[in-house]
Amino acid sequence: MLSGRQTLGSIEKALAELRREEAAVNARLEKCDIEITRLREEQLSGFRELAEFRLEGERKGELKRRLSSAKDIIGELLRNRAREIETLRAERTGMEGKIARATEERTRLTSEREALADRLDEVMEHVDDRLAEDGEYIAQKEKAEAICATAAAAREKARQAEADRDEKGVAYESDPLFLYLWNRGFGTSAYAHTGLIRFLDRWVARLIRYRDARPNYAMLTEIPLRLDQHATDREQAAKEEMNRLAEMSRAAATEIAGEDIAGRIAALDDDIDQRSQMLDQLEQDLSKLVEEERVYLDGEDEAFKKAREALAASLGAQSLKELWQDALATPSPEDEKIVRRLQEIADRRKSLEFDISKDRSILSDIGRRRAELARVTREFRRSGYDDWNSTFSDDNLASVLLGELVRGAITGAEYWARAQRSHRRRTNRGRGVGFPDGFGLPGSMGGPLSGRRGRSSGGFSTGGTFGGGSGGGFKTGRTF
Repeated sequence: MLSGRQTLGSIEKALAELRREEAAVNARLEKCDIEITRLREEQLSGFRELAEFRLEGERKGELKRRLSSAKDIIGELLRNRAREIETLRAERTGMEGKIARATEERTRLTSEREALADRLDEVMEHVDDRLAEDGEYIAQKEKAEAICATAAAAREKARQAEADRDEKGVAYESDPLFLYLWNRGFGTSAYAHTGLIRFLDRWVARLIRYRDARPNYAMLTEIPLRLDQHATDREQAAKEEMNRLAEMSRAAATEIAGEDIAGRIAALDDDIDQRSQMLDQLEQDLSKLVEEERVYLDGEDEAFKKAREALAASLGAQSLKELWQDALATPSPEDEKIVRRLQEIADRRKSLEFDISKDRSILSDIGRRRAELARVTREFRRSGYDDWNSTFSDDNLASVLLGELVRGAITGAEYWARAQRSHRRRTNRGRGVGFPDGFGLPGSMGGPLSGRRGRSSGGFSTGGTFGGGSGGGFKTGRTF
């Protein structure tokens, strides 16, 4: 049996390792990019030397000027590009550092919370013993239970009235003439038409016996609203009475423990939630930076495209082709060295471009796996799966399954589905008398604020959605 904190810790560690792997591939690509830039400049220099040796007069001067201009343009573009890449890399490194520090701080807070929760759990049986003999508490408990029962009955009655409205309202709502008059407010002070329109509306009303049907439909629609408001009022009253019980339970626990442990845990819950929101935002910002950086690493930025076009234009010139062909056709010891060096440069570039292509493919795969793992991490935090009372029956979530997720053998949706099936909420000690239905307990220990985190509104590409969460009125029992 794994604790939620252990499971999330394993996932966060795997995510950090995957980010380090991604950074290493990024570094290789940047190194290759720098080397490619150097080779481009060396290639242009080689052709200038070849022109110096092979050409004469005006022809030599023109080609040298063109190559020098191309080298200057390309050099400036690539230097600016290198600065932009360096800025993005520095931002990414800084963002990764913030995430690491925020994760470490959140882990520290959850460890502190867990230790306090263990203490409160030990106290709860003593709270039961004390409150079982407290006449004021027992009287309040009986009062709260009676009002909760009334609230539950009122809510059920409101639901039944709503169902009746849906069933019986069909006959009225399927009649277009009735709806026409109803929407106009005919027969009420809201009706403002005169003249011919009023005359015709009266004729339609007599035709369908609207004056008999309108009060019945009005009653049918008003009753559910009144019953819903009544149920809401009863639920609020029940909540107030349960909160009084919660205060008495916490007061007993504080007296026994010598401090308000529940209050400290609730404060830590808030701090942890804030850290979770901060991490969500930081990870979203990091994902944007990674995507921006990928544009450069893939060679799709404007500076690289312009440099590539300028190089192609200079190296593709007819005079340059003739110069190369002449050097190959009539080699001499002097230009043979230049030709050999240019060929070596071309071979080296080809090798580097192959490495770059391979690393881009690797980086794309890592990015996909990192995004899946980051999403799982966010959902664990949002769902409170590392709360004190959160456990997992499947030990593979922190070993085999996690390894498969990191390698891309399974999707985040598949991992999350296994996590949800394996998830359990352990029950606190005591609570036979004190802290009824969790009232008075911090949210991370199963209190009624355990739904304080925003549940996921999205899901993985398989169509499943994360998390649970449900709307509705006041609950008199615990639901997980």
